[in-house]
Amino acid sequence: MTALSSATSAPPSAVERWRRLPRRWRLLLIAMAAIVTLYFASSLVAGIYQSPSSTPTGYSSSEDASPVGTEAMAKLLAARHHPVQSLTVPLANAHLPTNGTLFVLDPAASLTPSAAALEDFVGNGGRLVLGGHIATAVLHDLLSATPVPVWQPVAAGDAHPVEHTAADVDVTTVLGTGGGSWQLPSGARPSVLLQGPAGALALDATVGRGTLVLLASSAPLQNRQLAQVDDAAFALDLSGPAGAPVLFDEYDHGLGRAGTGLAGLPSHWKAALLLGLLAALVWLWSAARRFGPPQRAERELIPARVLHVDAMASLLASGKTERAAAAAAPLREQGRAALQRRLRAGPEATDQQLAELAASSSFPSLTPQLVADLLDAPRSESDLVAEGRAFVGLGSEGPLR
Repeated sequence: MTALSSATSAPPSAVERWRRLPRRWRLLLIAMAAIVTLYFASSLVAGIYQSPSSTPTGYSSSEDASPVGTEAMAKLLAARHHPVQSLTVPLANAHLPTNGTLFVLDPAASLTPSAAALEDFVGNGGRLVLGGHIATAVLHDLLSATPVPVWQPVAAGDAHPVEHTAADVDVTTVLGTGGGSWQLPSGARPSVLLQGPAGALALDATVGRGTLVLLASSAPLQNRQLAQVDDAAFALDLSGPAGAPVLFDEYDHGLGRAGTGLAGLPSHWKAALLLGLLAALVWLWSAARRFGPPQRAERELIPARVLHVDAMASLLASGKTERAAAAAAPLREQGRAALQRRLRAGPEATDQQLAELAASSSFPSLTPQLVADLLDAPRSESDLVAEGRAFVGLGSEGPLR
């Protein structure tokens, strides 16, 4: 009995197994779980809230002292009394003085979201210098005309002024060694500022009250090339008169950006994400005790079928025979339908016809007594029992067809 009771007892629950562990192992597991939780939580928070980047990406950043940066140009302009500012906020949110010059050189990010802000800046009187391969959609927005200049990845070569303007005073030659040049389709709006053997190095156009300058390559303004021929003079001419503010777009070089992925989401998206994670954690906490089927307090026993049969017998004995016969009517109808299917008789067959078919059939279990017990209305308790036995015996010859 002891072995039987131990074999049929319920397995220990998770709480019981936890309590059976030594205390030092429980403390160690709790510490490890806390470390893992804190690690993933810190990773999630760092992924959502990263400190702004302080390292520029791409080429022609005024914060870059490498050969492909433009830090030397920014220092040259500051020495010539230009207030120089590096923008580390989106151009749409920046304060752009209309009496100054904005340099957007080889942006690493797309300028399409900033096209409207650039258009307002130039239209209100500012000078905008775009260097490098600029998206055609941005050029359409700024020039408000078609066709627009076509950028090609072919170096313009040593470029010379086509007609002297305020943007190329005292400039004779500018080195166009960078990988880009402009081709002007027929009817294009800008005019050529600097022309090289393979194409135009610089274009300019009047937009509203301001000026737009398009450089096919920012190489003449970079540290490695600024001191050669007239590149520095060209940079000073592009910056406007002495004392005019000069701004460099560094946000599109990565400076001031919070990062990519989760950190690049807007603030309200971050707040919604944190609220969603908090709601999920609360739901998990509330539902943790309901996971899995409920554990029964004791082993489930076999149903007491004998007691059920006794109760049904008492119920039948307490009533009249007519009531018992009426209660058994559905059983008799099902038995008659089953007999019809067994004998392959139609629904219009009478009880007499069914009895004759059963007598001539090849089913040994379909005795005349069984058919009579199944089809006749019960008049006593013994008839009810016989009808039930006949219904059960009807299936002893195999499945119905």
